[in-house]
Amino acid sequence: MSEKKKIVFIINPFSGTSAKVSAPELIARRIDSSKFNHSISFTEYAGHAITLSKEAAENGADIVVAVGGDGSVNEVAQSLVGTNTCLGVLPGGSGNGFAMHLGLGRNQEKAIEFLNTGKEIWIDTCTVNDRFFANVAGIGFDARIAFMTKMNKKRGFLPYFSTSIKESNKFKPTSLKIKLDGKLIEGEYAAAVVANASMYGFYFTVAPQASLQDGIMDIMLIKKSPLYKYILTSFRFLNRSLHLSKITETYQGKELTISLDEKDYLHVDGEGYESELKLSFKINPKSLKVLVPGIQKVEWML
Repeated sequence: MSEKKKIVFIINPFSGTSAKVSAPELIARRIDSSKFNHSISFTEYAGHAITLSKEAAENGADIVVAVGGDGSVNEVAQSLVGTNTCLGVLPGGSGNGFAMHLGLGRNQEKAIEFLNTGKEIWIDTCTVNDRFFANVAGIGFDARIAFMTKMNKKRGFLPYFSTSIKESNKFKPTSLKIKLDGKLIEGEYAAAVVANASMYGFYFTVAPQASLQDGIMDIMLIKKSPLYKYILTSFRFLNRSLHLSKITETYQGKELTISLDEKDYLHVDGEGYESELKLSFKINPKSLKVLVPGIQKVEWML
């Protein structure tokens, strides 16, 4: 009989739209005790999951599971890069873009079943300046909304949507100088998205062709356009066709530098920040072990 694996759940009780008060009970009921010895830790402040996951890996955890949204996944994942400890995800945020890309869905009970029967793969990770990201980062309108939403105590789709409507009337595109693997790209853009995976969350797909295992970043540039064109294009986020729009430019590469004339906002795995004037993006191929559903998935999910 094989030895049980050590699995540690790190729960962010403040992510999403409500506290995860039922998560420990759900985990205890659904985790396969014949395969795993499990333990649970709760985060107490922003960045705490970085410390907790690092300690878990150093103490021999086979799997560390982020219970929360993309921000929680980001904190846990960055401490596991380059280790043999595997990242697991139990979606508990409001967007859950990374979990959706992996094919985990939004249902926690089903996600635990994927932990019980999943397979381990190695995926790429990225950095922008000194910040780690596993899913999506970028600047422009979406980053501004992420920053504004971060200031809002309410979470979920409705506050995000409301902020987007309010900001759309006063938003101005940004002049960017972009150097991608030695190639220079210049123009005015509403957003520049750098994707390792494909989804923002809320079923919105920003980079339909992105793969976590191809060793390259997908860059989606949203060109300066009248407001009505952005509105008419919005349906493409839901049918995975944004890259086919006439108001987008798509590229792929391994090293990317974006220079801005003035400071803007930066989003990293759903979290908004004030950006620097120069942003350097790099990819770190096959640097993180992740637990994914143990069934064959279509190529875009990996």
